[in-house]
Amino acid sequence: MTRLVRLLTRLAVLAAVALVVPAASVQPTTISLTTIGTAKAVDAGEGVLWVLALGSEAAPGEDVMTGRTDAIQLIGVRWKTGHAVAIGLPRDLYVELPSGRARISTALQEGGPEGAAQEVEDLLGITPEVVLVTGFDGFRTMMRAVGDVTVESPFAFTTEEGGVDVRRGPNTFDAEQALDYVTTREGLPASDFDRAANHQRLLLGVLARLRAAEDEEGFMEQAALAAMSGLQTDLSPSEVYRLVQALTTVDPARTSACIITGEFAVEFGADVVYPDPVQARAVGADARDDARLQGGCRDGSG
Repeated sequence: MTRLVRLLTRLAVLAAVALVVPAASVQPTTISLTTIGTAKAVDAGEGVLWVLALGSEAAPGEDVMTGRTDAIQLIGVRWKTGHAVAIGLPRDLYVELPSGRARISTALQEGGPEGAAQEVEDLLGITPEVVLVTGFDGFRTMMRAVGDVTVESPFAFTTEEGGVDVRRGPNTFDAEQALDYVTTREGLPASDFDRAANHQRLLLGVLARLRAAEDEEGFMEQAALAAMSGLQTDLSPSEVYRLVQALTTVDPARTSACIITGEFAVEFGADVVYPDPVQARAVGADARDDARLQGGCRDGSG
Protein backbone atom coordinates (compact mmCIF):
# COMPACT_ATOMS: atom_id res chain seq x y z
CA MET A 1 0.00 0.00 0.00
CA THR A 2 3.01 2.27 0.26
CA ARG A 3 3.12 2.03 -3.51
CA LEU A 4 -0.59 2.84 -3.70
CA VAL A 5 0.13 6.18 -2.02
CA ARG A 6 2.98 6.76 -4.45
CA LEU A 7 0.61 6.09 -7.35
CA LEU A 8 -1.81 8.70 -6.03
CA THR A 9 1.14 11.09 -6.01
CA ARG A 10 1.66 10.37 -9.70
CA LEU A 11 -2.02 10.99 -10.44
CA ALA A 12 -1.90 14.31 -8.60
CA VAL A 13 1.18 15.34 -10.59
CA LEU A 14 -0.63 14.55 -13.84
CA ALA A 15 -3.64 16.54 -12.64
CA ALA A 16 -1.42 19.53 -11.83
CA VAL A 17 0.01 19.50 -15.36
CA ALA A 18 -3.47 19.23 -16.84
CA LEU A 19 -4.65 22.30 -14.93
CA VAL A 20 -2.38 24.61 -16.85
CA VAL A 21 -2.90 23.16 -20.35
CA PRO A 22 -6.24 23.97 -22.04
CA ALA A 23 -8.21 21.07 -23.54
CA ALA A 24 -8.88 21.19 -27.28
CA SER A 25 -12.61 20.66 -26.77
CA VAL A 26 -15.14 20.06 -24.03
CA GLN A 27 -14.96 16.44 -22.88
CA PRO A 28 -16.95 14.41 -20.35
CA THR A 29 -15.23 14.35 -16.98
CA THR A 30 -13.09 11.21 -16.66
CA ILE A 31 -10.94 12.39 -13.72
CA SER A 32 -12.24 14.61 -10.93
CA LEU A 33 -10.51 16.23 -7.95
CA THR A 34 -12.92 17.85 -5.48
CA THR A 35 -12.31 19.49 -2.11
CA ILE A 36 -14.69 18.81 0.77
CA GLY A 37 -15.37 21.74 3.11
CA THR A 38 -12.34 23.96 3.63
CA ALA A 39 -9.81 21.17 3.05
CA LYS A 40 -7.40 22.93 5.39
CA ALA A 41 -5.07 19.94 5.48
CA VAL A 42 -4.10 20.65 1.85
CA ASP A 43 -1.88 23.26 3.49
CA ALA A 44 1.24 21.91 5.15
CA GLY A 45 0.74 21.56 8.88
CA GLU A 46 0.60 19.27 11.86
CA GLY A 47 -2.48 17.30 10.83
CA VAL A 48 -3.35 14.49 8.44
CA LEU A 49 -4.50 14.98 4.82
CA TRP A 50 -7.28 12.52 3.92
CA VAL A 51 -7.86 11.70 0.22
CA LEU A 52 -10.84 9.55 -0.81
CA ALA A 53 -10.03 7.74 -4.09
CA LEU A 54 -13.02 6.36 -6.03
CA GLY A 55 -13.21 4.31 -9.23
CA SER A 56 -16.43 5.13 -11.12
CA GLU A 57 -18.36 2.63 -13.28
CA ALA A 58 -19.72 5.40 -15.53
CA ALA A 59 -20.19 4.14 -19.09
CA PRO A 60 -17.91 5.41 -21.88
CA GLY A 61 -18.78 9.02 -22.72
CA GLU A 62 -20.58 9.61 -19.41
CA ASP A 63 -19.49 11.88 -16.58
CA VAL A 64 -17.73 9.93 -13.82
CA MET A 65 -20.18 11.35 -11.27
CA THR A 66 -23.03 9.33 -12.83
CA GLY A 67 -21.51 5.94 -12.06
CA ARG A 68 -21.42 3.63 -9.08
CA THR A 69 -18.04 3.29 -7.39
CA ASP A 70 -16.28 -0.03 -7.90
CA ALA A 71 -13.12 0.98 -6.01
CA ILE A 72 -13.08 2.90 -2.71
CA GLN A 73 -9.83 3.72 -0.90
CA LEU A 74 -9.28 6.29 1.85
CA ILE A 75 -5.66 7.48 2.00
CA GLY A 76 -4.27 9.43 4.95
CA VAL A 77 -0.93 11.26 4.91
CA ARG A 78 0.65 13.04 7.87
CA TRP A 79 2.87 15.86 6.63
CA LYS A 80 5.14 16.16 9.64
CA THR A 81 6.14 12.52 10.13
CA GLY A 82 5.73 11.01 6.66
CA HIS A 83 3.30 8.37 7.96
CA ALA A 84 0.55 7.13 5.61
CA VAL A 85 -2.36 4.69 5.80
CA ALA A 86 -4.74 3.24 3.20
CA ILE A 87 -8.18 1.94 4.22
CA GLY A 88 -10.09 -0.04 1.58
CA LEU A 89 -13.90 -0.23 1.59
CA PRO A 90 -15.57 -3.01 -0.44
CA ARG A 91 -18.19 -1.63 -2.82
CA ASP A 92 -21.00 -3.84 -1.46
CA LEU A 93 -20.90 -2.48 2.10
CA TYR A 94 -24.55 -1.93 3.08
CA VAL A 95 -24.89 1.51 4.66
CA GLU A 96 -27.48 4.18 5.47
CA LEU A 97 -27.81 6.74 2.66
CA PRO A 98 -30.09 9.80 2.81
CA SER A 99 -32.61 7.91 0.63
CA GLY A 100 -32.42 4.74 2.74
CA ARG A 101 -30.15 1.73 3.16
CA ALA A 102 -28.14 0.74 0.08
CA ARG A 103 -24.68 -0.29 -1.06
CA ILE A 104 -21.98 2.29 -0.47
CA SER A 105 -21.19 2.06 -4.21
CA THR A 106 -24.28 4.21 -4.91
CA ALA A 107 -23.24 7.08 -2.63
CA LEU A 108 -21.45 9.01 -5.41
CA GLN A 109 -24.48 8.78 -7.72
CA GLU A 110 -26.83 9.95 -5.01
CA GLY A 111 -24.81 12.63 -3.28
CA GLY A 112 -21.77 13.43 -5.42
CA PRO A 113 -18.28 13.62 -3.88
CA GLU A 114 -19.72 15.20 -0.74
CA GLY A 115 -22.21 12.36 -0.31
CA ALA A 116 -19.55 9.70 -0.79
CA ALA A 117 -17.29 11.48 1.69
CA GLN A 118 -20.13 11.64 4.23
CA GLU A 119 -20.70 7.87 4.04
CA VAL A 120 -17.01 7.24 4.66
CA GLU A 121 -17.10 9.64 7.60
CA ASP A 122 -20.17 7.91 9.05
CA LEU A 123 -18.47 4.53 8.80
CA LEU A 124 -14.91 5.36 9.88
CA GLY A 125 -15.27 8.61 11.78
CA ILE A 126 -12.79 10.27 9.38
CA THR A 127 -13.69 13.21 7.13
CA PRO A 128 -12.09 13.07 3.65
CA GLU A 129 -10.80 16.46 2.52
CA VAL A 130 -10.16 15.71 -1.14
CA VAL A 131 -12.10 13.27 -3.34
CA LEU A 132 -10.41 11.79 -6.43
CA VAL A 133 -12.74 10.06 -8.94
CA THR A 134 -11.64 8.22 -12.09
CA GLY A 135 -13.87 6.52 -14.69
CA PHE A 136 -13.54 3.70 -17.24
CA ASP A 137 -12.63 6.09 -20.06
CA GLY A 138 -9.96 7.74 -17.95
CA PHE A 139 -8.75 4.35 -16.78
CA ARG A 140 -8.33 2.99 -20.30
CA THR A 141 -6.66 6.16 -21.55
CA MET A 142 -4.22 6.27 -18.68
CA MET A 143 -3.44 2.54 -18.90
CA ARG A 144 -2.72 2.85 -22.62
CA ALA A 145 -0.38 5.74 -21.89
CA VAL A 146 1.35 3.77 -19.14
CA GLY A 147 1.66 0.58 -21.21
CA ASP A 148 1.50 -3.07 -20.18
CA VAL A 149 1.77 -3.69 -16.44
CA THR A 150 2.73 -6.73 -14.37
CA VAL A 151 0.45 -7.79 -11.52
CA GLU A 152 1.19 -10.40 -8.85
CA SER A 153 -1.85 -12.57 -8.08
CA PRO A 154 -2.00 -14.91 -5.05
CA PHE A 155 -4.49 -17.18 -6.85
CA ALA A 156 -5.67 -18.15 -10.34
CA PHE A 157 -9.04 -17.22 -11.88
CA THR A 158 -10.69 -16.25 -15.17
CA THR A 159 -12.11 -12.75 -15.53
CA GLU A 160 -15.86 -12.34 -16.01
CA GLU A 161 -15.36 -10.07 -19.03
CA GLY A 162 -12.77 -10.82 -21.68
CA GLY A 163 -12.01 -14.31 -20.39
CA VAL A 164 -8.53 -13.32 -19.19
CA ASP A 165 -6.81 -16.29 -17.53
CA VAL A 166 -5.10 -14.85 -14.48
CA ARG A 167 -2.30 -17.09 -13.22
CA ARG A 168 -1.01 -17.38 -9.69
CA GLY A 169 2.13 -15.27 -9.66
CA PRO A 170 3.08 -12.55 -12.19
CA ASN A 171 0.68 -11.57 -15.00
CA THR A 172 1.12 -8.94 -17.70
CA PHE A 173 -1.99 -6.95 -18.66
CA ASP A 174 -2.74 -4.40 -21.36
CA ALA A 175 -5.39 -1.70 -20.75
CA GLU A 176 -8.43 -3.83 -21.58
CA GLN A 177 -7.16 -6.86 -19.66
CA ALA A 178 -6.42 -4.67 -16.66
CA LEU A 179 -10.00 -3.37 -16.70
CA ASP A 180 -11.35 -6.93 -16.90
CA TYR A 181 -9.10 -7.87 -13.97
CA VAL A 182 -10.23 -5.12 -11.59
CA THR A 183 -13.95 -5.48 -12.37
CA THR A 184 -14.10 -9.23 -11.72
CA ARG A 185 -15.70 -10.55 -8.53
CA GLU A 186 -17.09 -13.99 -9.47
CA GLY A 187 -14.63 -16.79 -8.84
CA LEU A 188 -12.58 -14.91 -6.25
CA PRO A 189 -12.17 -16.75 -2.93
CA ALA A 190 -13.36 -13.83 -0.81
CA SER A 191 -15.47 -12.07 -3.45
CA ASP A 192 -15.84 -8.35 -2.67
CA PHE A 193 -12.84 -8.28 -0.35
CA ASP A 194 -10.57 -9.89 -2.94
CA ARG A 195 -11.79 -7.48 -5.61
CA ALA A 196 -10.77 -4.57 -3.37
CA ALA A 197 -7.38 -6.25 -2.90
CA ASN A 198 -7.04 -6.74 -6.67
CA HIS A 199 -7.53 -3.01 -7.16
CA GLN A 200 -4.55 -2.49 -4.90
CA ARG A 201 -2.47 -5.12 -6.73
CA LEU A 202 -3.09 -3.43 -10.07
CA LEU A 203 -2.09 -0.08 -8.61
CA LEU A 204 1.18 -1.67 -7.49
CA GLY A 205 1.76 -2.89 -11.05
CA VAL A 206 1.03 0.55 -12.50
CA LEU A 207 3.42 2.17 -10.05
CA ALA A 208 6.17 -0.30 -10.93
CA ARG A 209 5.71 0.57 -14.61
CA LEU A 210 5.75 4.31 -13.85
CA ARG A 211 8.87 3.99 -11.72
CA ALA A 212 10.61 1.97 -14.42
CA ALA A 213 9.68 4.47 -17.16
CA GLU A 214 9.97 7.79 -15.31
CA ASP A 215 13.38 8.49 -16.88
CA GLU A 216 12.15 7.74 -20.40
CA GLU A 217 12.07 10.99 -22.37
CA GLY A 218 8.52 12.26 -22.84
CA PHE A 219 6.87 9.41 -20.90
CA MET A 220 5.38 11.48 -18.06
CA GLU A 221 4.36 14.24 -20.47
CA GLN A 222 2.50 11.70 -22.62
CA ALA A 223 0.69 10.37 -19.58
CA ALA A 224 -0.22 13.91 -18.51
CA LEU A 225 -1.65 14.71 -21.93
CA ALA A 226 -3.72 11.52 -21.76
CA ALA A 227 -5.31 12.69 -18.52
CA MET A 228 -5.91 16.38 -19.19
CA SER A 229 -8.87 16.41 -21.59
CA GLY A 230 -11.30 14.91 -19.09
CA LEU A 231 -10.04 16.57 -15.88
CA GLN A 232 -12.35 18.62 -13.68
CA THR A 233 -11.25 20.16 -10.38
CA ASP A 234 -11.99 22.98 -7.97
CA LEU A 235 -8.39 23.04 -6.71
CA SER A 236 -6.06 25.81 -7.80
CA PRO A 237 -2.68 24.85 -9.29
CA SER A 238 -0.99 25.84 -6.02
CA GLU A 239 -3.39 23.63 -4.03
CA VAL A 240 -2.71 20.66 -6.31
CA TYR A 241 1.00 21.33 -5.84
CA ARG A 242 0.56 21.26 -2.05
CA LEU A 243 -1.42 18.05 -2.40
CA VAL A 244 1.50 16.54 -4.31
CA GLN A 245 3.84 17.80 -1.61
CA ALA A 246 1.74 16.06 1.05
CA LEU A 247 1.85 12.73 -0.77
CA THR A 248 5.56 12.96 -1.51
CA THR A 249 6.36 13.36 2.21
CA VAL A 250 5.36 9.72 2.76
CA ASP A 251 8.09 7.55 4.24
CA PRO A 252 7.84 4.04 2.70
CA ALA A 253 8.81 2.53 6.05
CA ARG A 254 5.93 4.31 7.79
CA THR A 255 2.89 3.08 5.88
CA SER A 256 0.08 0.67 6.79
CA ALA A 257 -3.07 -0.70 5.15
CA CYS A 258 -6.40 -2.32 5.95
CA ILE A 259 -9.63 -3.46 4.28
CA ILE A 260 -12.90 -3.04 6.18
CA THR A 261 -14.66 -6.40 6.43
CA GLY A 262 -18.13 -7.59 7.39
CA GLU A 263 -20.76 -10.27 6.95
CA PHE A 264 -22.14 -11.33 3.57
CA ALA A 265 -25.94 -11.14 3.21
CA VAL A 266 -28.72 -10.66 0.64
CA GLU A 267 -31.01 -7.62 0.51
CA PHE A 268 -33.82 -7.45 -2.06
CA GLY A 269 -32.14 -10.22 -4.05
CA ALA A 270 -28.75 -8.49 -4.16
CA ASP A 271 -25.50 -9.51 -2.48
CA VAL A 272 -24.40 -7.04 0.19
CA VAL A 273 -21.90 -6.87 3.04
CA TYR A 274 -22.96 -5.71 6.48
CA PRO A 275 -19.89 -3.75 7.63
CA ASP A 276 -18.26 -4.59 10.92
CA PRO A 277 -18.90 -1.31 12.80
CA VAL A 278 -16.56 -2.19 15.63
CA GLN A 279 -13.65 -2.83 13.28
CA ALA A 280 -14.45 0.23 11.13
CA ARG A 281 -14.64 2.61 14.09
CA ALA A 282 -11.56 1.14 15.76
CA VAL A 283 -9.50 1.43 12.56
CA GLY A 284 -10.76 4.97 11.97
CA ALA A 285 -10.05 6.08 15.53
CA ASP A 286 -6.58 4.55 15.41
CA ALA A 287 -5.60 6.22 12.13
CA ARG A 288 -7.48 9.53 12.36
CA ASP A 289 -4.92 11.77 14.05
CA ASP A 290 -1.60 10.31 12.95
CA ALA A 291 -2.18 8.15 9.79
CA ARG A 292 -0.97 5.07 11.66
CA LEU A 293 -2.53 1.70 12.53
CA GLN A 294 -0.72 0.83 15.72
CA GLY A 295 -3.50 -1.63 16.62
CA GLY A 296 -3.42 -3.40 13.26
CA CYS A 297 -6.46 -4.13 11.10
CA ARG A 298 -8.56 -5.75 13.84
CA ASP A 299 -8.82 -9.07 11.98
CA GLY A 300 -9.64 -7.37 8.67
CA SER A 301 -7.71 -7.88 5.43
CA GLY A 302 -4.62 -5.80 5.08
